[in-house]
Amino acid sequence: MTDMKALLRFPGERKIALVGCPIPSPTKNAILVRTSYSLISPGTEFSQVRQTTASLIEKAWQRPDLVALTLRTLGSEGATRTLDRVNSRLHQPLPMGYCGSGIIHATGENADGFSVGQRVAIAGMGHANHAEWNTVPINLACPIPETVSDQKAAFATLYALALHAMRQGETAIGDRVVIIGAGLIGQLVSEVANVAGAHVEIIEPDAFRRNTALQNGAHACFGETSELAENTFDAVYICAPAKGANRLIDAATRLCRDRALIVCVGDVAINAERSPLYAKEVTIRQVRSYGPGRYDPGYEEFGQDYPIGHVRWTIKRNMQAALDLMADGRLDPSALITSEIAFTDIADHFTKGPLPDHLACIVRYDTATPQPTEQKAAQKTLIPSNTALKLGLIGAGNYLGGSLLPHLNKRDDIDIVSCCSQNGISAMALARKVPSAKATSSARDVIDDPNVNSVMITTRHDSHAELAAMALASCKNVWLEKPIAVDQAGLEMLRDQNARTPENSVFMLGHNRRYAPMSTALRASLPDGPKHFRYRVRFSPLPANHWLHQPGQGGRTLGEISHFIDLIQSLIERDINEITCNWLDRKIGDSIWQLRFSDGSTGEVSYLLTNRRCAKEILEINAPGFDAKLTDWRKLQINGRIVMRSWFGQDKGQKAAIDAFANAITSSSPHPLTPSLTDEIRLMASILEAANS
Repeated sequence: MTDMKALLRFPGERKIALVGCPIPSPTKNAILVRTSYSLISPGTEFSQVRQTTASLIEKAWQRPDLVALTLRTLGSEGATRTLDRVNSRLHQPLPMGYCGSGIIHATGENADGFSVGQRVAIAGMGHANHAEWNTVPINLACPIPETVSDQKAAFATLYALALHAMRQGETAIGDRVVIIGAGLIGQLVSEVANVAGAHVEIIEPDAFRRNTALQNGAHACFGETSELAENTFDAVYICAPAKGANRLIDAATRLCRDRALIVCVGDVAINAERSPLYAKEVTIRQVRSYGPGRYDPGYEEFGQDYPIGHVRWTIKRNMQAALDLMADGRLDPSALITSEIAFTDIADHFTKGPLPDHLACIVRYDTATPQPTEQKAAQKTLIPSNTALKLGLIGAGNYLGGSLLPHLNKRDDIDIVSCCSQNGISAMALARKVPSAKATSSARDVIDDPNVNSVMITTRHDSHAELAAMALASCKNVWLEKPIAVDQAGLEMLRDQNARTPENSVFMLGHNRRYAPMSTALRASLPDGPKHFRYRVRFSPLPANHWLHQPGQGGRTLGEISHFIDLIQSLIERDINEITCNWLDRKIGDSIWQLRFSDGSTGEVSYLLTNRRCAKEILEINAPGFDAKLTDWRKLQINGRIVMRSWFGQDKGQKAAIDAFANAITSSSPHPLTPSLTDEIRLMASILEAANS
């Protein structure tokens, strides 16, 4: 896959830079676009630059929530693991930009209405980046009318934001509105309000911006809010940042008529006196980006549109309306373009900082950028015995970077040859830590690489079975993070492939707890005969938009429960006769799992939402004359005596598991603790059956 250039932020290095990274690969609900123009939104993007270049203390002051999370991790997992995780996050580059235009190069299978060669306006942070190539979800892209240039189409995203602001403010013909702040967003809101038939007045201290607003249709401009009459306006749009002592809500309230609306378009802290708001019964509304659908994974990632009868104006419909208004000549951003730069100069532009007389800066791309290369299937080659481990990494998320990569890097006999992530950026970041690795955005590139004999798969759960089957079919050794699959179809795919896989292939599921030092000590001390295992697992809530909540991912419980059941089975070394599941709240994940083993032993795993004050994992084992307790992988007690204690962190077995995987490949001798692929399929089949019965 050919590389491209993209503008990225590096918080750990406190810099922004134009760097090379793989061209991203489109999903089935997205299109691959070669960028023609992107638009710099100065307020949002220069704020991101300031955050990126801030010192670590300043970053901590800006994000106290992340500081609190880091301190909790330090207390539970120790300094080494916490430092690895913090470094992994800080050195993860972040793309810049969120509006642009370009030409479609490839379409996903669900990208109906789009075709190769079509011009499109594109939107969304993480999608419409300042990059030569972008993958854009179908609901964040719109065809460009023939009469609209690519330069103007790059404004469609910000016009959609202005249209959404107008709808939040319920502005109609004849309304009197005032706009506080005449930066780029304020100018666009003013233009849209004028087209809607409103009487528009502007408050802006900068003379250049006032003059621009007047030329663009505003009826009057003032330098201070005190220059306007009180109790006059139907709506006040705050398009300037307002934090701390800058209490623009109070100033806006003074201008409002009775029962008027205040619409917060910029970064506005809701800090105001109650009495004036109460006396006029003023309504305050927020503008969440470019319209309904933003931050909804179903809309953005999976292409699920909202029915027009329920949500008239989504992001895409707002973008299309803006493009239609530009085609009719009723909206024209030309007067707001104060500079145009080549993409190669974009990093210097941000380094110089914003200027008061700069509104919109258009970024021009070289449309002769390298084309993505076609993928060629590699010949299957049997894995030779006693071979060096040439590893390809599929997935480059936080778990890999913070929990696995530090151990991989410490082994001299592991050569990381390539790595991939779908957007290519995470893979590029990982390749910067491992200079020998080649970054790509295609898992197929890694699997088909003849220099790779082993793969480590740490992607989202719904892709595990398919990627593992592909890798096994190409005669690769496979480390697959749990779960092995999220449904019976995935298990069946692996069963079919398992029957055709060479016997010398090594397969390991990431059930690292069975390899942990405390597990080894506990296993050696267990008495013969039936035993009872009681495993208490407590998990923290995830954000509502976390990918684990998405359809098809199986949910958090099915993604993790095999970890704990596998540990018990590895300790008892007996077959599981029965697994039952009692869901207390399936939506949250709260559940009780009962286990029965062939020797009469029993087990229970309670997987419940934590109250944050208790230990995350407690395993208790009881038998006649024996009891043991393992607490959070920090302390192991046997018969009331502490036999192992870790003062400086947890060891859940990741290092030992990687050692077992690597040694099995280089010595052609499987580790005695490693279950077969058949055993792992059987375990997950029982879990899925119990969960759905």
